Amino acid sequence: MQEESLTLENGTLSYLTGGDGPLVVFSHALGPMAWGSLEQLRRSCTVAIPDWERSTVPPRTMAELDWFEPLVTATGFDVAALCAWSMAGPAAIYFGAEPPACLSHLILVDVAGLGPDLPPLRLSEIPHLLLTRLRGYPTRGLVRTMWRNWVHEDNIDTRPFEEPTYRFFRDVARNLEDPTGDDEDDDDEEELIDILPDVQVPTLVLSGRHSTVLGPRHGKIAAALLPDGTHVVFDRSSHTLQLEEADRFQETLAAFLTGGPLESADRNG
Repeated sequence: MQEESLTLENGTLSYLTGGDGPLVVFSHALGPMAWGSLEQLRRSCTVAIPDWERSTVPPRTMAELDWFEPLVTATGFDVAALCAWSMAGPAAIYFGAEPPACLSHLILVDVAGLGPDLPPLRLSEIPHLLLTRLRGYPTRGLVRTMWRNWVHEDNIDTRPFEEPTYRFFRDVARNLEDPTGDDEDDDDEEELIDILPDVQVPTLVLSGRHSTVLGPRHGKIAAALLPDGTHVVFDRSSHTLQLEEADRFQETLAAFLTGGPLESADRNG
């Protein structure tokens, strides 16, 4: 894919892009590493992936999604789908509840905050949840254990992912050493699960059969709460289904975005 950059008000956003067809933008702190090559998907869709380590925008910009519309415009499209994995999912759900005109579809990949191990989140709590789960600064050993728990079968070498994940968690911890928590509107903010009925675009919910982050039962519940939700389970995966079942993941996204049939899908709406 081709490396490009986009100048925003608070810095430069670097991203990779390539492919042919409708645009889908991928969101996660690990950037392109989180998604693999997406070579198969790029045959039927255009792909754009922000590369946060190469960008100069502040870390909070990633979750706020203010960069989405400028990125869509920069790639020459009027509309695009947003695909978010794990901790990027909650912000994507809030984004889909009041979508800009340029958002066409939402794809939630084993998202955090809706499953058995994580409480329903409010948007303001997303960064703080990392500190709660990590209980302070992360260690490389903890990150290694997390990644090994996120993969069901031993078909993924998690070592390349561990150091970037450690750096991300470390930076989050540093940025939130002294959170003020003074936002007087926080008490009125709705929890994540309460936002789902307000999501106004067709939404695909993907869950790994063996995941403890979302999982099939909670993925089905989430999809049922969406006005136009579709749920697909990946039977041989845990939390990293986009890597563990990469071919099926890309086939599923291509079908969802181009109107093709979805294998083993539960549909609502």
